[in-house]
Amino acid sequence: MTGKIVPPELGANSFSCPHCGAQAHQMWYRLLPKGYDKDAKPWMPDADAPARIRAVPAASAEMKAMHEQMARRLERIMTREIFVEEIGWTNSQTEVANLKMSLCYSCGAYAVWHADTLLYPAHHFAVEPNEDMPADVKLDFAEAASIVDSSARGAAALLRLCIQKLMPHLGEKGENLNGDIKSLVAKGLDPRIQQALDVVRVIGNNAVHPGQIDLKDDKATAIKLFELVNTIVTATISAPKSIAQMYETILPEAARAAIAKRDGIELPAPEKARETEGLEKSKDEP
Repeated sequence: MTGKIVPPELGANSFSCPHCGAQAHQMWYRLLPKGYDKDAKPWMPDADAPARIRAVPAASAEMKAMHEQMARRLERIMTREIFVEEIGWTNSQTEVANLKMSLCYSCGAYAVWHADTLLYPAHHFAVEPNEDMPADVKLDFAEAASIVDSSARGAAALLRLCIQKLMPHLGEKGENLNGDIKSLVAKGLDPRIQQALDVVRVIGNNAVHPGQIDLKDDKATAIKLFELVNTIVTATISAPKSIAQMYETILPEAARAAIAKRDGIELPAPEKARETEGLEKSKDEP
């Protein structure tokens, strides 16, 4: 699993930067308009502009350094990077409404917002599924991640489908999710994992059949469901798998046989033969 992802949000003190991915503090900026001087207009440099500036003869090292600075500025513009330049006091008495910028303290890159929508850079939610997630569940998990930016409701519905498809891997029927969760609880399911399952079940269901929860524009809630699905897989598949591997590889065969005898567990025939042989050898040792 990857670390926690905090989706970008207008006005938030920190979130996962859409440029570098780090969860970092954000500085917010207003945009103050300043008109161009007479006959001046915005423009984009052509591909050869930086080279032409660098080729201009320079009378001094200072002038050469200035040409280089100008060429690098044009290169930044050509890459469509958004950056801030000092141009002196603007005397601006106006502000551009519904257009804001945020600055990431980790990588120093700017993001541009229209109202509460991130415009730049183009942001696509990315989350890695738990490595032990069954293949058929991973397919729906990946599809949910691909659409959460455009449809939080659709992503939530797919994540509900993920846990429904997970049920047969946990020994349940996978036909009635509510009934399957009830069965797992009767078998001793951790109450916290039951709660996680029910959160995804109820929200995912309401995304398709709206009830008290409206996910139309609630991407933040949908993203939390991804974390819950990964947590559910960790608790129901990854943790038992890890414990079983440790039990089989670290404990001696004789110790496992003694534990099975204590608990009245019948070992599989091949393993029972090996364990019996191990016990006999241990008796012969001085």
